[in-house]
Amino acid sequence: MTYVTGKKRFLIGGILLCVLIVTLRIMSATGENNAALSPVSGVIREVMQPIQTGITSATKQLSDFFAFFSDNKKLRQENEKMKQRITELEENLYDIQEKDLENQRLKELLGYKEEKIDNYQLLLAKIIGRSPNNWYTTITIDKGSNQGVKKDMPIVNHEGLVGRVINVTKNTAEVLLLLDSEGAVGGRVFENRVTPGVVTGTGKEDSLKMLHLPHDVPIEKGHTIVTSGLGEMYPPGIRIGTVTSVNLEPSGLIKTAIIKPAVDFSRLEEVFVILQVFSPEADGAETSQVQVNEE
Repeated sequence: MTYVTGKKRFLIGGILLCVLIVTLRIMSATGENNAALSPVSGVIREVMQPIQTGITSATKQLSDFFAFFSDNKKLRQENEKMKQRITELEENLYDIQEKDLENQRLKELLGYKEEKIDNYQLLLAKIIGRSPNNWYTTITIDKGSNQGVKKDMPIVNHEGLVGRVINVTKNTAEVLLLLDSEGAVGGRVFENRVTPGVVTGTGKEDSLKMLHLPHDVPIEKGHTIVTSGLGEMYPPGIRIGTVTSVNLEPSGLIKTAIIKPAVDFSRLEEVFVILQVFSPEADGAETSQVQVNEE
């Protein structure tokens, strides 16, 4: 019984194989490239046309199906390469912009140094750290005692007063910024040369205040405030900032001026240490020669 069943399966398989071979031969014989067909071949071609069309269509769809995945994989790979290339170009552009900005800053600093060559001995320093607790309290620069830096030396840039040195190591120094409430400096009005009071920080990057001004002192919005030169720490005539408002205290006896700093502390990257003052700036010409921390 098993033998008969196996024989039938073999017979059926052989028949199907023969049909497949015959079909393929017919398709070949009735292909579009055969110019002359016998009547029988024509009939067979008409009969086989739907089957041939179906097989061709199925084959094309199957080919297109696999081609889609192949093309999609290539597109993903190309897309990833394009993303990497765009990232590289953006990084290169950022580096170029950073170098341009640095060159512009150094150009301005160099111009300031040349302009003040008769007034100060200046040492260029780079900021390498800031106070972790308050961004606008102290900074650390990459110059120290080995380069001639000493405590209480003034720190400036081409825009104006930055602060003063409070601690020194061999190759670094800590600078107390003008913005700190402990960084007080004597100031006066540039336009009328009045010496009205003390400028101190508020702990904010865009605000200083001048305290204890007599109610009748001639100071108003738009006036420029510079260092007065009183005391031995700061030479006179260094720009501090611009008055933005003047407020009379409730007592009516004194007033307070709010000042916008000349220095943009949020973008501060390089500064000058004033190692020595040869002569005051033109605004402070009445003051005699000052030596900063000369021992």
